[in-house]
Amino acid sequence: MFTSYRIPMYSNSELSDLVCLFCCASELAGMVHRSPYTTNGLEAGEDVRKMLGWLTRFARRPALLALACLLAVVSAALFAPSMSGDASPAAFASMSPQKAGMAELMKSYNPSTGLIGHNWWQAAVALSTLETFQETTGFAGYRGAISAAFAHHKSGHFENAYNDDTGWWGLTWLQAYAMSGYKPYLTMAETDADYIHQSWDGTCGGGVWWSTARKYKNAIPNELFLELTAWLHNAIPGDSKYLNWANAEWSWFSGSGMINKRNVINDGLTAHCANNHKTTWTYNQGVLLAGLAQLYKATNNRALLRTAEGIGQAAIRHLTIGGVLHEPCVGAQCGGKAGGDNQSFKGIFVQDLKVLAVTARTNQFSGFFRKQARAIESQDTDGHHQLGMFWSGPNTGRTSYSQASAEAALVAAL
Repeated sequence: MFTSYRIPMYSNSELSDLVCLFCCASELAGMVHRSPYTTNGLEAGEDVRKMLGWLTRFARRPALLALACLLAVVSAALFAPSMSGDASPAAFASMSPQKAGMAELMKSYNPSTGLIGHNWWQAAVALSTLETFQETTGFAGYRGAISAAFAHHKSGHFENAYNDDTGWWGLTWLQAYAMSGYKPYLTMAETDADYIHQSWDGTCGGGVWWSTARKYKNAIPNELFLELTAWLHNAIPGDSKYLNWANAEWSWFSGSGMINKRNVINDGLTAHCANNHKTTWTYNQGVLLAGLAQLYKATNNRALLRTAEGIGQAAIRHLTIGGVLHEPCVGAQCGGKAGGDNQSFKGIFVQDLKVLAVTARTNQFSGFFRKQARAIESQDTDGHHQLGMFWSGPNTGRTSYSQASAEAALVAAL
């Protein structure tokens, strides 16, 4: 649009306006730099600098510069609370349930660790919830938490002895790459997939072990490996390695026996490679749906979508009460005030079911998404928008894990 640029001559009043503008720019950028939600202020601060630099280069009228200065001050005032994640009850009242839920979740963000909450794998799930919230709503006020987590922990490659933990982080970085195009996120996802693949062997005919101890082959690490490798293939032009791994994973998993006669998935296999008939946790149903959706994108095999839709329908039939999702557990198995792994499970299922629905371009699950959101809003939300473990009530066992899980369901309803 601008084909030439002439250095302007400014009067004293215009120079005064410019000084004002740059002061505002410095204050706003400095505020971003000091925020606990950015690693070094570059993500949001750079956007601010670019915007104000554009105004400075092309604005000619003192009145326009003064207006820009005012806008900078107003932006600073609005930006601060969005980064802090702190909101008063009055502020919550004016927010959507999704935004209020996310603001409450971000109170669990620890800038000294870069994690949301304290549990390693559940922090990855919470970060994915944040990413999905940003993708769905367009609100990027918390995006610095993504780069902060990466900066804090990239030296360890997000790996540990448990392949499912590594898989959650690998998927989180692949999602971050899809959002940002930042290549180190993609490289980290590849590193994590390669790490998990080291646990693949011929025991029970294939599949990866749950941990480096190699004592249990179960559903969740294999489902995560399927989604991660299929998605990596879709993200990397010309890839064949990850597609081969994804196809091998699904070929093994579909014949492993873990998908039972009710078309729901049990936890894993016995030492004799048979279905162990253990708990059909909701997340074991959900991750496979997202994995099959990614494999469909890679192969254009619509049979994969039909299989996934059938598993999603079966999960809703067998793992809901009154149409509201619940874990097939009782008492302490369900997690308590101190939290627990299964506090995260339902949100994972709903978020991944939404991935399937969008990929398959189907609205058959739309009523289910709305029902979960209505139940959470009416039965599982307190006055501070804290969300509990039991979506149909009571509102108990509130932790960052239950918060992220219910928030994922609220976002899926959008």
